[in-house]
Amino acid sequence: MRALPLADEFFLVGHDEYTGKPLVNSEVLDTGLAGAVLGELLLAGRLIVDSNSVVLARDQRPYGERVTDAALAEVLKQREPHPVRAWVEYLREHVRAMVAPRLVSLGLIQKVQTRAVLRQTIRFPATDPLKAASPRVRLRYVLGHPEHLDAQTAVMGGLVRATGLEHVLGAGTAREARDSLGRLVEQLPFELQALCTGVDTAVAAVALTVRR
Repeated sequence: MRALPLADEFFLVGHDEYTGKPLVNSEVLDTGLAGAVLGELLLAGRLIVDSNSVVLARDQRPYGERVTDAALAEVLKQREPHPVRAWVEYLREHVRAMVAPRLVSLGLIQKVQTRAVLRQTIRFPATDPLKAASPRVRLRYVLGHPEHLDAQTAVMGGLVRATGLEHVLGAGTAREARDSLGRLVEQLPFELQALCTGVDTAVAAVALTVRR
């Protein structure tokens, strides 16, 4: 399986394919997912990130996809530009509810709601666990075969590293996986590196809040 949008691939990596549960803190996962949506627009040439890590519109034309067009519209309506971290923190509140329907419509996951007293839980188990594992398997493969690396996979690696999901790769120790993912990110253009850095900073802020 290939050619899913970046955010869809990250969604699959960040959820257990059998239970549909997030594999890291939900706010951390949503931060990475928001970064992935921005990454789609950067990879498509609709946005750029300047030397101060500020997100700017390069091409105002709609991308033709509901999730990315909604994110692009948010950027365009702001009077003042904002850095990557501010955007991922802004977009993460609703990003999972926006991205999940794309995967549901493709038949790759299903939305399962369960109710308990005063609480509703939503899970997204895969309809085919092997297909759902494909982005994770490919990322693990390019760690050992960097000659097959492409920009989208490298960005996904940076987001996996930023959100602490490297343990799902099963590629050596967590430290070894983080180091390998870091080397992938180093091969990216500046603006995509800045995206990964902005997500990393936002995730660190979440972790600090949780520890308080």
